[in-house]
Amino acid sequence: MSLDARRTKDLLQKYHVRPNKKAGQNFLVNPNIARKIVGFASLTKEDTVLEIGGGLGAISSHLAEAAGHVVIIEVDRRLVDALTDILGDHENVTILHGDALRVNLPAVTKVVSNLPYSISSEVTFRLLREVEFDLAILMYQQEFAERLIAQPCNRNYSRLTVNFRYRAHAEVLMRVAANEFVPVPEVDSLVVAVTKRMEGPFARDTNLFEAMVRGVFAYPNKQVGKALRIWFKRKGVAKHLAEEVIKNTEGVEPTDRLRCMGLQELIDLADTMLSMIEAGEIQELRGRHNEV
Repeated sequence: MSLDARRTKDLLQKYHVRPNKKAGQNFLVNPNIARKIVGFASLTKEDTVLEIGGGLGAISSHLAEAAGHVVIIEVDRRLVDALTDILGDHENVTILHGDALRVNLPAVTKVVSNLPYSISSEVTFRLLREVEFDLAILMYQQEFAERLIAQPCNRNYSRLTVNFRYRAHAEVLMRVAANEFVPVPEVDSLVVAVTKRMEGPFARDTNLFEAMVRGVFAYPNKQVGKALRIWFKRKGVAKHLAEEVIKNTEGVEPTDRLRCMGLQELIDLADTMLSMIEAGEIQELRGRHNEV
């Protein structure tokens, strides 16, 4: 089924759906773009594919034609009803009513989704941590995607960038103009191919690495020495130990700008910190694994 703007508006009215801007409900209305997005996934009948936020099935119907099995998670009960009607002829589709941040995620080989902007970060990291997928084709609002792919020293390079890059690779495949959606969002979107990073470098302790990144990247424009001292003070650790961590980390200087530090340097910093924790020189600094 192809969904253009008129058909989308008719279906929204039929199922009494008033798009929730806060929840990031923007419905793709260009069937050619929907086909391109699904085409990027190179699906076969051997694939089980997950879609988060099925909406009115603009992408779902193409997934059902190409994949062996499609699992759709949709939080809006009215859209679940719509998807059930729209995709009723496809026996290879399972529709789950629930919150993608809370329901059990299925075992799949690929993920293809136009992710709701309001949960883009949380869903992305949940997928990376909990689903053993081969490839994910994900559509994000442009500003979010640019943070994922930012390079060191770029203004968009942030805690999000580092934590994402620690776990995955991303490649921008295409831009989708804002006027291809109903309602029209404020910015364009980018379609991104995401694959898990299978080779190093990796930190000796991922939880500590992520806790450190979360702590120091609260001050992304500061020098790493100053950011580390502020974080240590907040954690009740003597500030001079921050200087010892940097001193014992090869290739890292206290005057290095945090926003310009690459993944390897940050991993080395976390590994030095772990060695000092193991030696009893620094107290426990690990954080909760689900904070990014």
